[in-house]
Amino acid sequence: MERRAWLRGMWEMVKEMFCQKLLTCHLPSSLVLPNHLSALTIIVTGATSGIGLETARNTKAANDIARQWRLEVHNSRSLKVEVMELDLLSLASVRRFAGVWEQRAMPLHVLINNAGVLLMGEPQRFSNDGLEQHIQVNHVAPALLTLLLLPSLLRAQASRIINVNSVAHHCAVVEPKYWNSKINECRFSGIKAYGASKLAHLMFLKILANKLLEQKIRASIQCIAVHPGIVTTNLVPGVKKKSFWMFDPTEGARSVLFCATSDDVARNLEKGFAYYSCNCKPGRVSPHAADMDSCLDVWQKTLDILQFNGDYLSHVIN
Repeated sequence: MERRAWLRGMWEMVKEMFCQKLLTCHLPSSLVLPNHLSALTIIVTGATSGIGLETARNTKAANDIARQWRLEVHNSRSLKVEVMELDLLSLASVRRFAGVWEQRAMPLHVLINNAGVLLMGEPQRFSNDGLEQHIQVNHVAPALLTLLLLPSLLRAQASRIINVNSVAHHCAVVEPKYWNSKINECRFSGIKAYGASKLAHLMFLKILANKLLEQKIRASIQCIAVHPGIVTTNLVPGVKKKSFWMFDPTEGARSVLFCATSDDVARNLEKGFAYYSCNCKPGRVSPHAADMDSCLDVWQKTLDILQFNGDYLSHVIN
């Protein structure tokens, strides 16, 4: 199964590498945003570089970027930007962030889980929480953030959860037993761990969307995963040179911004969930993400790690 997933995923990645420019030739180099966004509250994680910078752990860098944005829009509509510290390698940091935010009792219209990590050519590493770093930063920590911010998302009449995903999820299988345990060094691969973390987060989001619909809440929370394309960012340390077939961060942000703002997205939801590709159109997910039993296993494993009860959603909503 793992070999088939790897071969299928590598094929999807090769297609993406050489076809993404062609598939997106109908799109402008940067997306024009609607004017109503100034009335929305949006959280973007990982906004100090790459796609997150163009869409929206170092607070000094983030404050510098915020000042730059304000200067760039000095004669246009006001831009309200606030920097808050959030370290996804620390679940305690995630809880502090969510606690500070929740004290404001404000509606949250869009949550963009953008921050991510890919450690290529390095041995398996674990966080202080005891989790493999890819699965913590790319799945468990953003899942925790999402669950803790559900009350804020519910305060908005309509809201969206946008998870920045990757075509690399096609080349992975999810093995929850390795999320917090050492595997044989010769078996560990950074790109496989990255793909598995993205697949897990996709499966988790799909179940979240289903469970939110089951609760029959008055507010609408749409759950969308999006692949931004293969982009030149700081995701991979030391890889900053742009090849002709790669997107720059502005191009990579187009599909993320589209999913966060376009009314068209709502028409393509299936049970509250959708997966979009870099061409701003619905994409194909891995067959593993279509297996609802496997998705439920990922959901339960995540709740167990976070020490949440199975009725957490009912408690939050009611």
